Amino acid sequence: MGPRDDRRTLRMVITDSGLGGLSICAELEKTLRSAAAGRPVELIYVNAWPDPRWGYNDLPDPESRARVLDKALAVMAGYRPDLILIACNTLSVLYGLTEFSRKPPVPVRGIIDEGVDLFEDALTRDPEARLILFGTRTTIESGEHIRRLTARGVTPERMAGATCHRLAAVIDEDPDAPAVAAMIEACVSRALPDIGTRGTLTAGLVCTHYTYVRDVFHEVLARETGRKVEILDPNIRLARSVASAIRKEIPPKAGTETVAAAGITVEIISKIELGEAKRRAIARKIEPVSPSTARALLDAVWTPDLF
Repeated sequence: MGPRDDRRTLRMVITDSGLGGLSICAELEKTLRSAAAGRPVELIYVNAWPDPRWGYNDLPDPESRARVLDKALAVMAGYRPDLILIACNTLSVLYGLTEFSRKPPVPVRGIIDEGVDLFEDALTRDPEARLILFGTRTTIESGEHIRRLTARGVTPERMAGATCHRLAAVIDEDPDAPAVAAMIEACVSRALPDIGTRGTLTAGLVCTHYTYVRDVFHEVLARETGRKVEILDPNIRLARSVASAIRKEIPPKAGTETVAAAGITVEIISKIELGEAKRRAIARKIEPVSPSTARALLDAVWTPDLF
């Protein structure tokens, strides 16, 4: 799909390095389906995973990762969207390092703010709680969430981060594969010294892929620590926040028309080839939320020269 001149349609590009952000796309489509609206909505999901042999977290430093993201963002801007939604913590961290971010031609929104708000609420609600963040190498090593929470007055000793390198890529292949549970167990095991022994354990999932396996995180953490565990997942919060903003942009027409009636479409584009088994595995996870998004995944377009 290329850019169109018809600006009556509200167009949003949603992106992630992989298919984790599709959970946000699905929730957004579901929420918008019953929203009052005066014009159609197009959701274009761009899988910005750069190469079948490696991902962003395999590159040597944040600067080299940002250069690859710059190329992907230029392609996304070519669709002339009303918003680029970075449904990925890794790419949200890298965005500030890109040339694109210095003078973006379209509005860009990431997921980190939603996560920080969610985590602050939980830690404020329970002063004895401790937060452990699970995410990719780029996200955890950046320290961005902890830095922002500290600036809001959260004591650093109440927070820690755990890197689960390559877990997102394995989830992309099949969230139900035995290897996923084994990798989560190994990640939790490495994090145990930083978890502490008192209070509620709040686990922040700062990789959008982890939403597909949050029950596994809960089970492993509860078993290994013997404590009450609360899983904090920013994905749904972000989707609903964006949907609320969209409703303000497309006021009701005659007070009755819905986005579904006006027209809502989902299209999925990927730089790397998505095998049928992979597409079906993720589609099973999102189909109960948004059948339209699941169908779009099964029909996803593979464009190797995308960027």
